Amino acid sequence: MKKRIKIDSTLLSFIIIMTGFLFTFRGLYSRNPLLDDTLDFVGFMVLLAGILLRMSARGHKKAHSDKSQKLVVTGPYTLIRNPMYLGSFLMGAGFILMVWPWWSLPIFGALFYVRFKKEVVKEEKYLAKLAKEEYEAYCARVPRIFPSLKQWRQAKINEVINLEEAFSTKEQRGLWGWPVLAVLLESFQEQLIFEETLPSHTIMIFLMAAVVFVAGFAYLRQRK
Repeated sequence: MKKRIKIDSTLLSFIIIMTGFLFTFRGLYSRNPLLDDTLDFVGFMVLLAGILLRMSARGHKKAHSDKSQKLVVTGPYTLIRNPMYLGSFLMGAGFILMVWPWWSLPIFGALFYVRFKKEVVKEEKYLAKLAKEEYEAYCARVPRIFPSLKQWRQAKINEVINLEEAFSTKEQRGLWGWPVLAVLLESFQEQLIFEETLPSHTIMIFLMAAVVFVAGFAYLRQRK
């Protein structure tokens, strides 16, 4: 079960290598500065959402799974059965929106599905043996990867995301390196595509996205 608690290094390394490769084909990217800034803004919020979800799911599982010997159905696991995989997908998707051509997002989604489907099925078999009827009932009411609209509406963010648990994981040290990497690669991309770059402008876009994300999260925490 250790593979479940790690971001797949091979896939993420592939993303980084392909990022540099794609930069050599400037025609693949939009040369509209407004569109580029919009994708950076949205992508950064998606990246932050993925990081927070992974950290929360990892921290909650660490606190409640009894070293993977107990089925966890609370916290992020009330919305979906595999929140850490969804967190990884959101991180990759946000990264794609920022530094890849926007139309490559479905390609990334397909590669992610192919890479992780086998792991998800294997873990589901393990949990089915571990919890049996309890796990069958859990699967009947909770989706595998993406939460339903009904669940989103009924979710209480304070119960789904526990910040103390999220920041208790050592994994956060590696995860928070991705926003820094995104800023560096986006600045490099703008230098190649637009033949000029203002790192301060890129950082400002990302800071604005972070502020909006934090404000939105705080609002959801206060909502009854």
